[in-house]
Amino acid sequence: MNEILESNSNLAYKENILKQHIYFLLKHRGVRENLKYIEFIHSDKKEFNIAFPLSNEGIDKISNSYTIYLPQWVLINEQMKLKYKKTGSLTYMVLTDKKIKLKINKKIITKIAISLSDIEDFSIVQGKAFCETEDEFNEWYLWMREKNIKNLDDNNQNFYVAYENNIPVGVLLCIYNKNIAGIYAVATLPEHRKKGISSTLIQRAVADAIFNNMTTITLQASTESYAHCFYRNIGFKDMFECSILKKTD
Repeated sequence: MNEILESNSNLAYKENILKQHIYFLLKHRGVRENLKYIEFIHSDKKEFNIAFPLSNEGIDKISNSYTIYLPQWVLINEQMKLKYKKTGSLTYMVLTDKKIKLKINKKIITKIAISLSDIEDFSIVQGKAFCETEDEFNEWYLWMREKNIKNLDDNNQNFYVAYENNIPVGVLLCIYNKNIAGIYAVATLPEHRKKGISSTLIQRAVADAIFNNMTTITLQASTESYAHCFYRNIGFKDMFECSILKKTD
């Protein structure tokens, strides 16, 4: 009985971490629809039309226009496996030691965006850091900026901007939902990488989350990517994976 209770408690914890991510997607990527067995994010960007099955019931009713993020505790049968192709996976991680110590860059000043000018700095760095070409930047910058401005006055969201010599060079978004702090949008301008800017931002966000009594600090990374290995090295622990699935033709 104790093993069952422990297993159920651990599953509930993982589900809450997953819901933190869904909360971020609701705020910054689209509209949430909660059905009995599936969480949907509907977005005007096809990349963010996402379905999160919470059980194997109803998976076959998800349309081809949605990418499926399948938590590892949700199993699908062999017939269903033939209908879907795994295109990657996302690892959900939690910080195991709240006394995280990172090598920070003392020349970097971090601040929380409080004005439209601040959020403009955040959005420009976010766009330039995540987009590899000017065409991509032109496509995504205004879209991300609109989402950021919409959430600027939300007291449960901190938009961190790192400055070097008064120039914005890095960003990080931290969202509080219940007692969980989720770290997102960690990015540094390409020409300023390898200077400890992301580490400096993470250190600040973690310290603020602890000060604000968050009991869990979480983030996600593409499985076995550079970011995934980096987060492991600084004290984040793998909790579970979501397989990323698309329907086969």
